[in-house]
Amino acid sequence: VRVNKPFVLRQNTLGVWKKGDRVTLKELMIEAVQSQKADRTQIIPERFEKTYFHWVNNLRDWCISRQIWFGHQIPVWQKDGEAERVSLTSPGEGWVQDPDTLDTWFSAGMWTFSVLGWPDAASVDADGNLQKTGDLALYHPTQVLETGYDILFFWVARMILMSTYALGEVPFRDVYLHGLVRDEIGRKMSKSLGNSLDPLELIPRYGTDAVRLSVIVGSTPGQDLKLSEAKIEGLRNFSNKLWNISRFVIGKVGDSAWLREDREYADIQGEVKTLADAWILERLVEEAVYQHTRMDRYELSSIAERLATFTWDVFADWYIEIAKVEGNKEAMLAYVLRTLLKMWHPFMPFVTEAIWQEAQMGGELMTAMLPRADAGDTGDGRSGALMQTLQALVSDGRRLRAEQGIEPAKKLAYQVVADTERRALIGENSAWIARLLQASSLEVVEVFAGEVVATASGACMIALVQEALGEEDRTRLAGELAEAQRYLADLEKRMENQEFMTKAPERVVQDLRQKHADTLAKVAHLQGRLES
Repeated sequence: VRVNKPFVLRQNTLGVWKKGDRVTLKELMIEAVQSQKADRTQIIPERFEKTYFHWVNNLRDWCISRQIWFGHQIPVWQKDGEAERVSLTSPGEGWVQDPDTLDTWFSAGMWTFSVLGWPDAASVDADGNLQKTGDLALYHPTQVLETGYDILFFWVARMILMSTYALGEVPFRDVYLHGLVRDEIGRKMSKSLGNSLDPLELIPRYGTDAVRLSVIVGSTPGQDLKLSEAKIEGLRNFSNKLWNISRFVIGKVGDSAWLREDREYADIQGEVKTLADAWILERLVEEAVYQHTRMDRYELSSIAERLATFTWDVFADWYIEIAKVEGNKEAMLAYVLRTLLKMWHPFMPFVTEAIWQEAQMGGELMTAMLPRADAGDTGDGRSGALMQTLQALVSDGRRLRAEQGIEPAKKLAYQVVADTERRALIGENSAWIARLLQASSLEVVEVFAGEVVATASGACMIALVQEALGEEDRTRLAGELAEAQRYLADLEKRMENQEFMTKAPERVVQDLRQKHADTLAKVAHLQGRLES
């Protein structure tokens, strides 16, 4: 295949050349990527265009015959020392087909159009315009080609060569180049190292969706990806979490039409009754907008990571827990779940489709439309700002409990000091705040009353009301203090060993001193707690 020899075009090509113009294959390959027009090929990430052009500009004539067993046998027959191209059917007596096969990349390069009915589905009119029919018209050019950066010039460039020559158009709009999958310390996976991960072994253990997600999360175009079984196991746990969230919502909403039917964003607005409702809808629309804008840029990892945070930290840990207290949330829970399953489906098709079918949500999730980015108003962010105030209050209250060494399940009395506006906000949402704090009571006061341990929480202050310790609490704290004092004594003994302190690496010495400081603080805290 001569890449520098001009030939006569059989059709108008790339909007630059007309039928009958003379051009080289190299010129076609450069124009197909170099131009920024909408009907050209874009390489993602863009830096690999330099690699593409370096290869094309240094391209030499391509010998396409190979002496291998598997491949397309070259369509050339010989008779009496002569050779000519003839029909692929039997050419007649005495003709022998050349035993060589075509280069693998020559065959693979024709893939984009040869599987879609070409050449029968393609013709050129009198004006040189290509006329396509059937699948060729419907699917060519392909929208996206995803492949490894290591075969950019072996495969991608040859597909561009073939398509621009035979059809006068690019084979695909976008080329997304992924990196190589490496082990957890960055080594290439190989049998000799014994560090390969076999999907056929991993899928039965962790599920197909977890394995799929493991090569999406943390992956960016053109960058190698570190992969470990521990990562896949973590994503299996998330897959289970999504399943459990769905089971809870489905059990809660029953046969609600909100679960069975698609509803417009405007419809669900009528179901907003509390701050938490307005907040979760605002966040849901933000996720839809983020997914649409990032999907167009192929930022798949960031979409999945953000969706995971929304699913677990926002929907499960906050809204569902609030809904258990406020009640009457069937419409909101069903709407959020339906939307969330649609957004997760491109990343986790198996689990989401199974949930969709089990809940009889109608049709197939695979054919549902992603939530439109313009389907709702993200609002002015006020509900988000108000929720942040209340979430911080809960988080700081829980931290206070932990610092006092009090188990999470024990009911405690809390007091909050806040200005007039925030007192009203906390009062309206006090039921779920108290529930999430495991509070026996929650008072909003102007000044703290009684013996309290307090901490700042934004513009508010939250405090634990000190109670006399029970015998069980005193015994537990005394045990923790004794253990901390024994550990402290061991650390001090090691620090008194001058030979060790002189010869040990600086990193080890610094670590020892930090542990000593931390343990001193813990002993003081436990002593103070017992004394109070």
